Amino acid sequence: MDSAQQLNPATARTVFLWQMAFLAVLLSANAVSNIFTAIDDWGRGGTHLAAWEPATWEISSIICVWLLVPAIGWWLKQFPIVHGGWLRSLPAHLIATLPYSLLHVGGMVLLRDLVYRLMGTHYDFGAWWPNWFYEYRKDFVSYWLLLVCIVAFRLYGLWKDSRESLATAPQRQPVSSEPAPGESTGDDPSLERLIVRKLNREYIIAVTDVDRVEADGNYVNVYAQGNAYPRRESLAALEKKLDARRFVRVHRGHLVNVDRIREIQPWDHGDYRIVLQDGTCVNLSRRYRARLQHLLR
Repeated sequence: MDSAQQLNPATARTVFLWQMAFLAVLLSANAVSNIFTAIDDWGRGGTHLAAWEPATWEISSIICVWLLVPAIGWWLKQFPIVHGGWLRSLPAHLIATLPYSLLHVGGMVLLRDLVYRLMGTHYDFGAWWPNWFYEYRKDFVSYWLLLVCIVAFRLYGLWKDSRESLATAPQRQPVSSEPAPGESTGDDPSLERLIVRKLNREYIIAVTDVDRVEADGNYVNVYAQGNAYPRRESLAALEKKLDARRFVRVHRGHLVNVDRIREIQPWDHGDYRIVLQDGTCVNLSRRYRARLQHLLR
């Protein structure tokens, strides 16, 4: 299942709300634990610490972290962590830890200063850069934990969409193992329909409904109408059977239906990124760009 795939809007809203609620509970539980730990540690040192101070420290921190979660989710959509493309996205997320930490620390210092002023005292964060670097080490870890959490909720949403699509897809009826009309037997190089298997059932998919095809070892994943279907065949073998006027290789691991291309965006190192009509992003390698341009013209 590809985490760059577009979620159904209703599912996306539900997953987002559950994600934010889960993180609110998790962050709050961690804050409560840290508050009591701080009071206990200061007490062991012989210093009385008013409960509102550690509460201010922790709550200001989790509020800022929680508010930054949607920004991390947006950045993940721009640079998805997907099979075959995570190395390209990794530098973007490494860089993102810096503004994430600056916003987190700057926001919590402002909140703490406000609360301390209301309490009639002064909050001293200390020297900015040494203390920020200390906080950055913790923020670096928290950024990746939040990223993993967001990806996990997104994969759950994709699984949920897949289950619902299977239950409500009347046009894809179970078929026998006999070749279906239009399914190539090796003599006809142009397919009209594909037989794919999912959840121990076989389905017939019209080739015109296919958005893209992704290589996965000795298999391919066929993406059609928001679902992914595995098929036991190499990408090169399937490419020979598909209509070359409609399907084009854009990467060593991807075929796309040119009718599904919404836009082509400049990427890095001379490469481009294809955005399909459902919002899915596929890398376009330089070696395949000329063929795509010729086909589009």
